[in-house]
Amino acid sequence: MSGNRKPKLRHRRGAAFLLLVVVVLMVVVEATRTMVVGEFSLRKTEMERARVRTMIAAIDAVATLNEETIELPIDSANQERIVVTMGEDQRVLARWMRGESVVDQITRQQPVSESEE
Repeated sequence: MSGNRKPKLRHRRGAAFLLLVVVVLMVVVEATRTMVVGEFSLRKTEMERARVRTMIAAIDAVATLNEETIELPIDSANQERIVVTMGEDQRVLARWMRGESVVDQITRQQPVSESEE
């Protein structure tokens, strides 16, 4: 009888080890997925911040010009550009365009200069 008992113990130990390996593998896969999602989210946020900073810089650059609409090229291969439009009440709209679609936009109120008061 003792001969029958040893293989069952080995079988149980093997199943427990296999279960442990599967659980560890699941934890590693989930941790890797979480890190990848976090990295993509961080990069997207950084890209959006850079885009906003670029649009603010575009507004500041063309603020002194007396043009109603100005287009600033960003990437001609992707047809990306910033369109800055001077509006009513000293409002300035900057739109990040890709082709004909608006990717992002911001509106700023330009301060009234002393010569206009």
